[in-house]
Amino acid sequence: MNRGLTFAVAAGAALLMAGCGGGGNPSAPSLSTVASVNAASTAPSVGPSGGFKNLVVFGDSLSDDGAYTLAAWSTYGFPTPPFTLPFAGGGQFTVNGDTTGNWTGDLAQSLGLGLAPNVVGYTSGGTTTFMTPTGPAPSQAAATCAFNTAPAGSPENCTNFAQGGAMVYTADGIGHSSGALTFPVTQQLQNYLSEFGSFNSSQLITVLAGNNDILAAAQAVSTAVSQGGEQAKQAAVATAQANVGVAADELAGVVKTILSSGGQYVVVYTLPDSSLTPQGQAASGGTTCDNTNPQLGCYLLSNLVQLFNQRLLNDLQGLPVKMVDGFALLNQEIANPSAFGFTNVTTPWCNIAVVQSSLLCNVNTPATAYGASTSNLGTWLFADTLHPTPAGYKVIANETLLALRSFGWVS
Repeated sequence: MNRGLTFAVAAGAALLMAGCGGGGNPSAPSLSTVASVNAASTAPSVGPSGGFKNLVVFGDSLSDDGAYTLAAWSTYGFPTPPFTLPFAGGGQFTVNGDTTGNWTGDLAQSLGLGLAPNVVGYTSGGTTTFMTPTGPAPSQAAATCAFNTAPAGSPENCTNFAQGGAMVYTADGIGHSSGALTFPVTQQLQNYLSEFGSFNSSQLITVLAGNNDILAAAQAVSTAVSQGGEQAKQAAVATAQANVGVAADELAGVVKTILSSGGQYVVVYTLPDSSLTPQGQAASGGTTCDNTNPQLGCYLLSNLVQLFNQRLLNDLQGLPVKMVDGFALLNQEIANPSAFGFTNVTTPWCNIAVVQSSLLCNVNTPATAYGASTSNLGTWLFADTLHPTPAGYKVIANETLLALRSFGWVS
């Protein structure tokens, strides 16, 4: 985002109405909430007999457990085969080499399951290379499920389809031009169905996506404002709102397809407020930003997140799904860090000047100039300007586990 940019946009309520059919209606429609979606859900009230046998994951970098590990291997040097994941040098969007790193891996461990990326690949010099435990593979098909570690006779655990930079339905996601695969969530779902055919009642399915659609929409506004005046700004904001609304509708469509294809235990997450991340807080040129001030860049970012969440909740009302409130969770972490064991919720732990992204961050790349060290890694929330540390991801995993218990799905 352009850090010196300011926005004068409509009030937050108007932004929300734009995403849920408010328009010129004389009275506001009823707005769904996480609680109302969960209360009306006709999803099972007990877990599968014998517990979950498989975790299936769709999403972006927040759920990616190593789809771009090849980039980290290339940066830090290839280890001796056979390669195993997670790779201590990098590959997950967090501080690598600490623990499992990502909340999806933490959740899988809590459920007694394994989890691996469906495919590991990256594009360099115009050529896409895929990886297997023994080395490069010539095609995606040859590398699919290469890192599966499930015992013979058990369901394959190469069912994390999430990829960093992925958008909901747009293939050209964030980082795509520099080599990231960025399979959109719609394609992730189709890849799953092409490989496995359908879902089943022993699977837990998680869907967390839309972050990159919002970041792209906000960046488009930033670009338009830098090139035009007030009229360009208002048009760009309207376009951003419309695009975010479509992304939410498309994600709801993914969920509906999962349900119609046999999925019974489906958990969908509201998005955390990107304006509270270090990147969001720097949106207006400083290190802090009041996301309730319509003149500041973080205001637009926050309200695009709220628009997406509200549209998604409205779309999912009455469906047999369950929700976890990622938006409320991050707000709570920022407002009361000590309750989660955090002492720093503002500064990236990784040395961004060296690694740029937490994809390449590991325990040997702390931002020592800002006080980061291996001894305090467990008390910092952010690994880079957007992604959590392993401790931050652990909070998401724990919140999910608590939710699963409240749904009656696990004991």
